[in-house]
Amino acid sequence: MISDLSLLHGIAEKIKKLETNREKLGIFLKEIKYDVDISGGDVLEKKISYPIKEFKGRIKICATDGGSIQNSYHGLDIILVRAVSVIAEYSQGKLENIAYFPNAFPQPDIEIVFDPFTDEEFLLKSSLIRQKKEILTTIEAVKRFNPDIVLLDGSIVPHPSSKPQKNSVLYQNYLEVIENLEKLYSIPFLAGCSEDSRGRKFCEIISEKILSCIESPLVPELKKILKGTRDTNLLYHVLDVGERTCVFRYGDSPVIKDIGEKGKNIYTFYMKPAEFDRPLRIDFYAEKDVIKTAEKLASIIHMLCCHSSYAFPAPLVEADLRAKLKEIDIEVVHKHLVDITGLLPSLMKLRRETRPFR
Repeated sequence: MISDLSLLHGIAEKIKKLETNREKLGIFLKEIKYDVDISGGDVLEKKISYPIKEFKGRIKICATDGGSIQNSYHGLDIILVRAVSVIAEYSQGKLENIAYFPNAFPQPDIEIVFDPFTDEEFLLKSSLIRQKKEILTTIEAVKRFNPDIVLLDGSIVPHPSSKPQKNSVLYQNYLEVIENLEKLYSIPFLAGCSEDSRGRKFCEIISEKILSCIESPLVPELKKILKGTRDTNLLYHVLDVGERTCVFRYGDSPVIKDIGEKGKNIYTFYMKPAEFDRPLRIDFYAEKDVIKTAEKLASIIHMLCCHSSYAFPAPLVEADLRAKLKEIDIEVVHKHLVDITGLLPSLMKLRRETRPFR
């Protein structure tokens, strides 16, 4: 419990000041967003933002999410993982039919890990297993249902933290994810929706394309603000509901380099589907007609975000609810193993979980 409330007041004042400065910069950008030309380099369009067209017609969507849970015991680790694809058919903005692959609540895969991993390595292995499961489930769902577009929860590019060192025993797991991603990229209209993006590429674009072209003593301070700002923080003040940003290249990362030539065909934009929520980041793959692809994806995703204070596509919300795993799931597996083998030393819980006092 913090007894010195003056400390919190000081922190609160600093947050308010920073947010006020971001808002002022956002309002400035909002006033010029249709007038400036920021194209060139990684930016494929001229304006900062564009209106999203209303989607009309029929559409079949495949939305996939995965869930995992893991726990360590005295001599082994247990990982549970599953993924679910939701196949949602819409007509004139209304849900007409829904199906699930492999089913509505699939049994999770069980992975027993005997390698003496560190805590960080164990969490990374769990993440890589989940990513591979999501990709393979999506590929199989597409084969069976032939959807018009495919949405993933999160980016279609693994986070750089997912890449282990080449001498790591986990590097082969990482390579399997990259290999299967190449199959995923062959699917037309593939996009990833990041629920809480921490990206900064758009702020860097604004700093380079706009602030660097302005002669003002305020520019250094504004650039400093942007260095500490995430894209969604800034775009909350720039985008109106029903708008998207210009399309720009995903950019470089260690994972993009491993993906190879296909990595050059990954693009990004932000959109604001809900009045009382932050902008949503969309990463997508396109080998041609990049802008038309972005326009179609934005139109469909905007139709799927039907809550005024939660900007996320409904089929992905459903996939998350179906794929999520709970602590009780792994406790049940552990209990069954103990019932079969007896309480062997390897299956003993860690001391921090069995303390007689709290």
